[in-house]
Amino acid sequence: MKDSKIKIGLLAGAGEVPAHFAIRAAQKGICIVAVSFSDEIHSRLAPLVEKAYSIGIGKPGKIFKTFKNENVTDLVMLGKVDKKIIFSPSFFDLRALTFFKSLISQEDKTLLLGVIKEIEKEGFSVLDQKELLGEVFPKKGVLTKRKPTTKEIEDINFGLPIAKKLADMEIGQTIVVKNKTVISVEAIEGTDSTLERGCELSRGKCVAIKVSRTNQDYRYDVPGIGPQTLQSLIKGEASVLALEAERVMVVNQQEVVEAADRAKISIVFI
Repeated sequence: MKDSKIKIGLLAGAGEVPAHFAIRAAQKGICIVAVSFSDEIHSRLAPLVEKAYSIGIGKPGKIFKTFKNENVTDLVMLGKVDKKIIFSPSFFDLRALTFFKSLISQEDKTLLLGVIKEIEKEGFSVLDQKELLGEVFPKKGVLTKRKPTTKEIEDINFGLPIAKKLADMEIGQTIVVKNKTVISVEAIEGTDSTLERGCELSRGKCVAIKVSRTNQDYRYDVPGIGPQTLQSLIKGEASVLALEAERVMVVNQQEVVEAADRAKISIVFI
C-alpha cells in the first residue's frame, strides 16, 4: 500500500527553527526527510524526523541525489548558513564551484535566489516558510510585561525606516539604536554579533530593531529571533527589542518572553 503521508524535504541550517518545524510537522503527521549542513545540526534533528542525513552545503549533487532517492519533491530551507563559507572554496564540489562562479554578486538575495533556481532545475519545489510556520510570526503589539518608554518609542520610530532601507539594500536586517543614533548595523557577521557589538558600544539601555526586506521572499532567509538572540540582549543589558509585525518570526515564543520579562526587556512588534 502506498504511503499517503505528506513528505517534505528539510534543508537544515543552524538555529532553533529547523527543530521547531520538525516538531510541528510531526504533530501534523507530515513526514520529514532532513538534510543537515553539519553533524551538530544532524544530531539535534535526527530524533525528530523520519529520515536524517548530514551533508555539507558545498555538496549539492549529493544533496539532490539523497532527496530523489527518498522520493521527495517539495523542499523547505530553514535555519542559518554562515555566509563566510562562500570564501572557503575547499568546502565545495565541482557543481557548487561552477554555481558560485556564475553569480553576478555574492549578496544574500543573489546567492539564495541562485540556490533556489538550482534546486528547481532539479525538479524540486521550494516551499514558503511563512505559509508553513504562520504561528511564529506575531501581530502588532507588546509581548512582554514591560512596555517601551516614550524615549524608546522615539528611538524605534527613528531606527525603523533606516533598518528597512538597509534591509532593502541587502546590507542587513538588524540595527541597534540609542538616543536617535545608529550604534551598529548587521552585515555578514549576523544578528547576534551585531547585537553584542551594539550593546557594548552603547553601554546597554539600547533599542534593537529587526525587520524584513520590503519584497521578502519567504522561501529563504526568513528574519527571526529566538532564545539565543535574547541572551545576547540580556548580556548586553539592552532595553527593547522591536520587530516587524507578521514579518519576523519568534521561535520558542514562550521561552523568549519569559526570559525578557525576567530581564525587564520589552519586546514590541511594530
